[in-house]
Amino acid sequence: MRQILLYNVHVNFIADFIMEGQTEREQYRAWLRKQNLKRTPFTLEINPILRVGYENQISALLRNIDQKQKIIVLLGPTGSGKTSLINDLCGKEKNFFFMAKPPRETAELIELPKYLSRNIPISTRIFTKKPKNIQNLPTYLNKVLSEHSILFIDEAHEASIEVLEWFRVISDQVQNLTLVFSALPLFEDLLTQNLETLKKRVTEKIELSALSFEETRNLIKKRIEYAGGKDIHPFTRDSVQYIYQRTGGFPRDIITMCNALINTAAQKNQPYIDHSQMAEEEILPKKNADLDKLRGLPDKQKQVIDLLLDKEPLSPTEMIKHMNDYPSEKHALRAVNNLLKRMLDEGYIERDKTGKTFEYILSPSTRTKLIRA
Repeated sequence: MRQILLYNVHVNFIADFIMEGQTEREQYRAWLRKQNLKRTPFTLEINPILRVGYENQISALLRNIDQKQKIIVLLGPTGSGKTSLINDLCGKEKNFFFMAKPPRETAELIELPKYLSRNIPISTRIFTKKPKNIQNLPTYLNKVLSEHSILFIDEAHEASIEVLEWFRVISDQVQNLTLVFSALPLFEDLLTQNLETLKKRVTEKIELSALSFEETRNLIKKRIEYAGGKDIHPFTRDSVQYIYQRTGGFPRDIITMCNALINTAAQKNQPYIDHSQMAEEEILPKKNADLDKLRGLPDKQKQVIDLLLDKEPLSPTEMIKHMNDYPSEKHALRAVNNLLKRMLDEGYIERDKTGKTFEYILSPSTRTKLIRA
């Protein structure tokens, strides 16, 4: 009898849990319908149709490509919109090609012609003898590339020094090829410290920093209208101004914050999202990172910033996996938590609670100053 009662309690708990989940889902869907939204507007999808801003940077990029420059670098922090921009361009131009990540090994560069195959006639692909090793690759590419081809290499900061060196060789020896390296800002330091010969061949460095207020408003408007809504509704201009100030104009941060605000509004059944409705602690102004202090940070704090710049968000436990100079994991965790508290107080970083732990990201002001420095 006791087992039957426990089973009934368990079944009823699951049923209540499912019903509660369904109720929340229905409440969210009903709120979207009230706003004339057919879907959630703010998802982290890479959709070229939804790209906004950076018109001056795009003009500079296309000008260099038209001039058939050999190597161009496109820099920007995580979430600045590099991949969206590249996908947009590659979707419009038949001679633009996209490599999502650089090869891990130099031997893998032998597959480079596959990325450029649309510009290589079928008969040429069939009858031209393919290279058996990387040394013969430039000769092969010169034979098969009759039209100017532009290869965008995303996440270029993840490439090994050897792979980057071979990209330089290929660029030097192949006539109808422009390479565009898309990378985090640390890529420039990597070239300075390890590949001065490649750095000297970069004809243009284009930086994606942050959107302006009007571009931020346009991003929100475009996504809402794409989802079936009208203009920026349910956001007000004041709330957009607040979003811009809090995110520093970084596209991914804008999208993430808008999504969180929409979830809260749906949960509370609010007809619009206004600055006055936001949580008091969210309205309080955040400290801005000071650029001179950033330059003079202790090495450990610089290491935290470099990690977040490359891999954010990170929990303290995830951070210590990349910081190996502590006597034990316990020492490392205590030391890193102390570092994070100081950096949080100074406005260099921010945190959000995920489950039972906190995840840390760079503050918008830190990210902006790092780019503009």
